[in-house]
Amino acid sequence: MYDKFIPPTYGKSGFSCPHCSVFSQQDWYEIEYNQHDMDYILSANLREKNYTSLDAPNNGGGSGYMINNLAAMSKCYTCDKPAFWIRGKIIYPKSPVAPLPNPDMPEDVAKVYREAREVSPLSPTASTALLRLALEKLLPQVGAKKSGIDTMIGELVGQGLPKEVEKALDSLRVIGNEAVHPGTIDLHDNQEVALALFKLLNFVVDRMITQKKEIDEIYELIPEEKLKGIERRNDKVLKEQAK
Repeated sequence: MYDKFIPPTYGKSGFSCPHCSVFSQQDWYEIEYNQHDMDYILSANLREKNYTSLDAPNNGGGSGYMINNLAAMSKCYTCDKPAFWIRGKIIYPKSPVAPLPNPDMPEDVAKVYREAREVSPLSPTASTALLRLALEKLLPQVGAKKSGIDTMIGELVGQGLPKEVEKALDSLRVIGNEAVHPGTIDLHDNQEVALALFKLLNFVVDRMITQKKEIDEIYELIPEEKLKGIERRNDKVLKEQAK
């Protein structure tokens, strides 16, 4: 689910599986090279100490293993498929490290979002630039009629845009601009910032499209006579305000 995404994180007991996308328990194994047997072995769990030398001594004190926690494997409890890690970073599978798009995201926006999601493991900067483009495509579909992202956000603010949505839009705009025109924000290899922007775009769609749709669906359940009563009440208030 787009709103329950927990990125794969080294050593965590649970996260969204890079294979099946389900939030699931993860079993961990350390991949060790036993110099005595000259072979790689799997040992359950991860050792906590993180030696910096390439020949950290084991309890036997003789041959030792290669650097502690240099390589590891996590296995999803749901789909039983493995992921492989080197020095704390996932190297397989190179699947997206971002949530799926909100199902209510307009298709032309979702297409760009999915492209950003695909490149996110390889280039946070590229994915951030694509999310800026997705935002530019989204704004006209939620009420903006002018051109330019900054101008469109200002237009929506004038229409009563909630402050938290304004902050989300400006965060996407400013950080997205940094990806296109590098400035003071370092986006190089910054997966955390990129992931936050994916979540922000989903948040904007949820607030400006999903929640409105859900309210409209409930409102349509009100009997027609009751709706006419609501209209009469509103007309009365507006006439009194106009005096």
